[in-house]
This record gives sequence, C-alpha cells and structure tokens, in this order.
Amino acid sequence: MSIEKIIKQSLTKQFDETTIPDELDQRVRQSFHRYHEKKEPVTMKKKLVMMGLVAAIILPTGVYAALNGTSYFADNPKDLNSLVGEEVKRAAAEGLSIPIDQKITDQGITIHFTEVYAEDSKVLLHYRIEQQNGELVPFEFDTTGLDVVGEANGNPVYQDKGSEGTTSVLNFIGTSKEDYLPFYLTDESGKEVEVGIADHDKPEGVLAFATHGFKLPQPLTLNIDVNRIGKTKGNWKGQFIVDQSKAKEATEAAK
Repeated sequence: MSIEKIIKQSLTKQFDETTIPDELDQRVRQSFHRYHEKKEPVTMKKKLVMMGLVAAIILPTGVYAALNGTSYFADNPKDLNSLVGEEVKRAAAEGLSIPIDQKITDQGITIHFTEVYAEDSKVLLHYRIEQQNGELVPFEFDTTGLDVVGEANGNPVYQDKGSEGTTSVLNFIGTSKEDYLPFYLTDESGKEVEVGIADHDKPEGVLAFATHGFKLPQPLTLNIDVNRIGKTKGNWKGQFIVDQSKAKEATEAAK
C-alpha cells in the first residue's frame, strides 16, 4: 500500500471518530455565520479538524478569543463610574484583556482574580469571591449591634453611635485599615500609587483604578488587605504583579 493511501485512510479514520463538544460547535457555527455571508452546508465537525492549525489566522481576534473563553469585560460588567464603558468592552472583545488565576483563601472563602484589563492610565480587575465548591458566596451581612435604618444597593445603612443624624454603609468586603479600601496599588519601590478607586463591593465584580490622565507606573502591584467578607471574619492578605503587557494596545483600541 502506498504512503499516500495510508495517510488518506488515517485521516479519514480521524475525521470519522473526532467529535467536537456541542458548545464549541455552536460557537464556531455562530462565528462563521457572522463573518461569512455564504454558509457552508457541510457539517462543521469534520471541517474543524482540517482547519484547526489555521483557525487563528482565518478567524478575527474576537472570534478566536470567544473559542478560548469569553472575556468578562467584553460581555458582563455594568459601567462603574464611567470606567467600564463601551470602549473597554470593545477592546476586551478584541483580545486585549488578560486571563489570570490569582487566589487568596481563608476561612474556606477564596478571593479569585480571573482577568485584568490595563490601559496606560487605568487598570480593571475582575474578581469572584468563592466558596469551597467554586460557587459565589452569598451576599449576606452580620448587622448584630447595628441600628440599621435602610440600605444602599443592597448594603445595610446604619446609624452611627454617638453621631445623631450621621449614617454609614456597611461594606461587603471589609478591611482592617480605617478609611481605606481593601485593595490598593503600589509601584516598584513599594510606594502606594495615588489613583481613583472604585469597586462593586459584591460577591463578583470589578475593581477599577484610574488616574487623571497620567500614565501608571510599570510594574504595578495589587495589594489585598481584607479582614471580613459578608458575615465572615478572616485574613485575606496578599499581593501580585498586575499584567500591563497589553496596556499600550488597549489604550489605542479604546480611543
């Protein structure tokens, strides 16, 4: 038997035995329907094997990113003080956010950072606060001893003791530092970077750090100092380097 015939038989066997998960098959079909006016009637499952090595060249960046996991910034977040607008979603859809897997765990609860989007003057981080089974922790509070008078975005609002008429909001993510947020950035020397900070203060959301137009230093370190999550007290402290490798590209794409 010739080499050519052996190869042909081998490829035929691979095509017949290869199966593609339904979800991936559906995404590929949707992607091709979107970017190609002419739709192929031939089943995608066999064609995928042939196209595998050249998929990254054929498919637009956004489609390729979709096959490898959808960006949270492209699809999910509501705007956060005008920091997560349409320009961010567009840049993230073009593959300019970076998947990460940074975790800090205590008391069976994990603060899990899964994605970073950085521009020259802005950093956004997607986080999830997870139970041991990987599901989000419940959005619950311990208000024992507090004079609760209302709520703001689901967070309890309570009357400050000894200050009549003054109220405070009980944060879901608490810190041991008074008048400080539980997350902050430092530069290479360890000095805290002066930026505006916003967060969703929910079991899942976005941390946002932004300047008033000046470039952020590189490298940057995210510092975590959390002593309470909802009803649970603990010690979630740590730090990691923020990946800013796509900041220049993202800045241009977001214009």
